[in-house]
Amino acid sequence: MPDSSPVRPISQSPVQGDFMDDILQRLAQQAPAAGEDAELTDLSEPTEMSDLCPAPKELPPDHLLNGYRLRRCVGSGGFGVTYLADDELLGRRVVIKEHFPHNICERRCGTLNVVLQDPSAASTLDWARENFLREAHLLSTLDHHNIVKIFTFFEAHNTSYYVTEYVDGQSLGDFAQAHYRHQTRITQDELYGLMVRVLDALDYLHSQRILHLDIKPDNILLTRSGRPVLIDFGAAHECFGDIGGGVVETVGYSPPEQGGGGGELGPWSDIYAFGATLCYLLTGRSPDSGRQRMLYDSLEPLASSAALSSYYNRELLASIDRALSPSIEGRYRSVGEWMADLRG
Repeated sequence: MPDSSPVRPISQSPVQGDFMDDILQRLAQQAPAAGEDAELTDLSEPTEMSDLCPAPKELPPDHLLNGYRLRRCVGSGGFGVTYLADDELLGRRVVIKEHFPHNICERRCGTLNVVLQDPSAASTLDWARENFLREAHLLSTLDHHNIVKIFTFFEAHNTSYYVTEYVDGQSLGDFAQAHYRHQTRITQDELYGLMVRVLDALDYLHSQRILHLDIKPDNILLTRSGRPVLIDFGAAHECFGDIGGGVVETVGYSPPEQGGGGGELGPWSDIYAFGATLCYLLTGRSPDSGRQRMLYDSLEPLASSAALSSYYNRELLASIDRALSPSIEGRYRSVGEWMADLRG
């Protein structure tokens, strides 16, 4: 796949979100006094009433986790917590994802173990753990320059973790916002370079019969050299067609068939989501939900915009419009078709 002109280097976006001092103080209060046994106790069956109080959800900075020194929490979602850390053995920066379904789990004071809030939620926890392990296994099978790499997987604190490469850069969403603030546009060469690299990654995924199913600006990172990297494979599926329930929908980026609008999932589904991501990059807004667009489509074609057409090749814009077709029949059926259009 051709690599075109490089994307302009992106300045690093600082990671925010250090823990507050009171969290550290509360953790310090749980430390054993001098001379006491410092061994952690499994609090799935607490032995003292003081053990029943909840601890902060995130692990504290400077905590040593299986040879990785945590620096800070960099994100927290419904099923996990993400940390920036240092691999003390190999001397490299990494990202660690922790399985932590916060609506049914918590940490307990006196230990950093993760426990169920209610034993009746055990089956939900088993399902969430299987999905987490599936994501880790899926990432371990992939080897592409524009897909985040997984290094290892381990268990600790009554839960599971996996370690990935640290991408030194910022999300495509932050990159777009920086352009909006400064009232500048991504150049044509930058746009083309970004497109062919991400499309190459999608072509690789689809050749493995894997659908990402959650492509959006925050799930594409740009390194300082401008290399786009696909992250977050929690919604990915290793098959095409009628996948059934449990498919994640991100309003504005997921195609109609992913949100119950009819039709089977396939490469065309990721193609739509990437088209919506490019639409956001160029216009500052994502399309309406896929289901809404099936009923009434108010999205102006990018190729019809005088402002965009004066800055970008009209054929390139038209290719994004085709990727954004609400109907599967109007879209590219494969990445190869889209790339053929881009080559002219």
